[in-house]
Amino acid sequence: MYGRSEKENSINEFFFMINLKMSSYLQESERKSEFTAYILLIMTALIWGGTWPLGRWLVSEEVGGATVPPMIITLLRYFLVIWPFLLILNFKEGSLNFKFARTHWKALGFMGFISVTVHQATTLFGQIFTAASDASVLLSVNPIMVVIISCLVVKIEKINRNIILGTTLAFIGILLVIGLTPNIISEDRFLGNLLIIIAALSYAVYTVASKIFLETHKDQITSLYLITWVSLYGLITTIPVTMILNPEYINPVLFFQIPGRVWWGVSYLVIFSTLIGYWFFIEGVKRLTAVRAAIFQNMVPIFGVSLSAILLKEIVDPLAHVLATILIIIGVSLVNRKSSLL
Repeated sequence: MYGRSEKENSINEFFFMINLKMSSYLQESERKSEFTAYILLIMTALIWGGTWPLGRWLVSEEVGGATVPPMIITLLRYFLVIWPFLLILNFKEGSLNFKFARTHWKALGFMGFISVTVHQATTLFGQIFTAASDASVLLSVNPIMVVIISCLVVKIEKINRNIILGTTLAFIGILLVIGLTPNIISEDRFLGNLLIIIAALSYAVYTVASKIFLETHKDQITSLYLITWVSLYGLITTIPVTMILNPEYINPVLFFQIPGRVWWGVSYLVIFSTLIGYWFFIEGVKRLTAVRAAIFQNMVPIFGVSLSAILLKEIVDPLAHVLATILIIIGVSLVNRKSSLL
């Protein structure tokens, strides 16, 4: 009996050690996965933060030199990015599913128009008149607008004290940027700030619309499918708007006269901001919860302000930029909390 009990104890100890090592291995693997996610999401925030000084450099002759109209930059960006999107979609899902895109062309066309044509145009036109650091802080209120639209327009969320307090703090942050910024680069700065706020609002509308659309058709399409076809429809709606605003570019010869620096800037937007940025973000989200991943988006205005100061020599103001960013980040965190703090 003693020998049999000793044998059973040995077997139990053996399996206990295996479980302990497996648990240790899984914990170590989880820690490495989380660390990878942190690196990917920080890199994403850095890449997207860098688009602000780049955008200002692209649209301003005073800052970067000879350039082209903002709508031409948008047209080039989405014309170049749509091909890799289509190839990736076809490779990942085995089909482009033209039938679905044709059936739902109104919804996809609206999302393409609002997220590409309107959002990109207002962002780039706004940066002609306002500083990149100011714009990066102002656009960071986008998550607040998403919640407000969700509560007041489509009514898929209910207003609570956190939303009211968070929105108030973000609004104070906006006023600080508009009223106290030391970067007065144009007499039309108010117009520039207004265009950036419209850009934030347009993308908030797209965010809510895409969320509802994906939920409605979750068994038929993926987020990759949606962003690919929204980008394609956005390109289609951008073409006529661009030609109306810049009819001289109906002559294709002018595209061969675009300055080299514009091509370099657009290449960054295509390769890093769009393709690599979205890839890093999706991979980061896979390794963390969506809520934890979303926190890293609050780093975008921080990088935007910092890089604008380093690359464009813009002035960072303690109230207009630092305090405003803190207030907006707190506001965004509050409106995204499920439970009330008050």
